Amino acid sequence: MKRRNYGIDLLRIVAMYMIVLYHCLLLGGVITKATQIGIGSINYDISWLLDTLCYCAVNCYALISGYVGVKSKFKLQNIIKLWFQVLFYSVVLNIIIWVTIPNVPINKGLLIQMLMPISFERYWYFSAYFILFAFMPFLNLLLNKLDKSMATKLLITLILVCSFGETFIFRAKTFLSLQSGYSAPWLIILYLIGGYIKLYGWKFWKHDKTVYFSMAILSFAVFLLLGGEQSHGRVLINYPAPTMLFMGIALLNIFSKLSLNSRIIQGDIYE
Repeated sequence: MKRRNYGIDLLRIVAMYMIVLYHCLLLGGVITKATQIGIGSINYDISWLLDTLCYCAVNCYALISGYVGVKSKFKLQNIIKLWFQVLFYSVVLNIIIWVTIPNVPINKGLLIQMLMPISFERYWYFSAYFILFAFMPFLNLLLNKLDKSMATKLLITLILVCSFGETFIFRAKTFLSLQSGYSAPWLIILYLIGGYIKLYGWKFWKHDKTVYFSMAILSFAVFLLLGGEQSHGRVLINYPAPTMLFMGIALLNIFSKLSLNSRIIQGDIYE
């Protein structure tokens, strides 16, 4: 047993708040109202800049899975516990909605979806993660058996084909079946990258904060130059986009190197 990497725990917390902010902007109507005002307005620019800064948070979670999982013992009970947690919230949240909002219809189809959250992808990340979890022992074996040279070649190939290729070359999104990152294959790719970083570190740049903010600014600038959301502006605001990938890697590097000892963030894990 090794002491928990509190920096990674802190990244989980920060990424969670980033995802909450992102959904508040999107589902809370902030971005919708800003879009109605029009590109170039202060409301539009600020809301989309915040969206860009937060968008890599989902990538961070999959990278963390690889970072902490590559040297961990595979435990089937972990996914079973997680499944019960998801089922619990799926049931409880639906009950709360039906009790507090009488006009919401209740039918057999909704009940089946509520009780089978993975099959019906009620929470896309968990459905994709469920598939990733099944492959974790084999992904760990692959990463641990490859020497550093071959692992680095694998890393570069994944980034070039699945990030740069998906963004700039394979415009038909079904070609790699990454589904703009909303898929198990993309989580598997991120897992491999996170595992590589744990085993060998990241030597492709030195200044993580500079990379994070420069990639965010680049993504936002391209977004505005290409006409915003209603045009092709989101080419770099996409989970597999290299800018979003590098922002997630930069955050993983920043937080994993922190020396923290907190009573709030505590515990022991395998790393």
